[in-house]
Amino acid sequence: MPLQPAFETTLRHGNHAVTLRASLRAAVALDNLPGGIPGAWDSLMRLSYTGIRQVLLATATDQAGAELVIASLSDKPLAPFVLQAQAACLDLLAALIKAGDDDAQEASSQGGASGTPMTLREYFEKLYQFATGWLGWSPSEVWNASPAEIEVAFLAHTDRLVKMTPGLMPADAKASPAGRSDAAQRQSNIDAGLDPEFDRHALHAMKARHSA
Repeated sequence: MPLQPAFETTLRHGNHAVTLRASLRAAVALDNLPGGIPGAWDSLMRLSYTGIRQVLLATATDQAGAELVIASLSDKPLAPFVLQAQAACLDLLAALIKAGDDDAQEASSQGGASGTPMTLREYFEKLYQFATGWLGWSPSEVWNASPAEIEVAFLAHTDRLVKMTPGLMPADAKASPAGRSDAAQRQSNIDAGLDPEFDRHALHAMKARHSA
């Protein structure tokens, strides 16, 4: 996937501004809302003020700043703000859940290594575990990074483990589209104490299914 910084957008209203960030923290907060991320998307499309408010509070990098923006609406018409906020929130959600590249479509057609779908909550939990337990990132670093940033970093970590393990890639192994055999990837995860089924294509397949 193309490596990009976590998506951010700034919502300005009057003298106030709040930055929304497509971080793992935001993803988990949105998933914990009633209806999860699909429910948040639906409420935004319906121009629900309650839904917009929930998304703002879930994705704002500064909670106090988000509260100030919301409080400033108490004596003003809501219509102009709702339209502006809807656009910012939809941009944020689109950046957070889109599949991202051709690998995702390929994986979606082939299925993951285990063939078992992964829920968004399970996916976010795995990312947190891998980032803190294997990459050694601090919790604050993990919460502020985007799911895509964590995934790219962890895939680089597993690739490095493969290259550092002599004889891990048999010469006659059937290569996967990513250039590594499925057997080699699975064995590298086992040797490193990781989930044997963790692989690029399984994650892409999951994301493709949820963004369809």
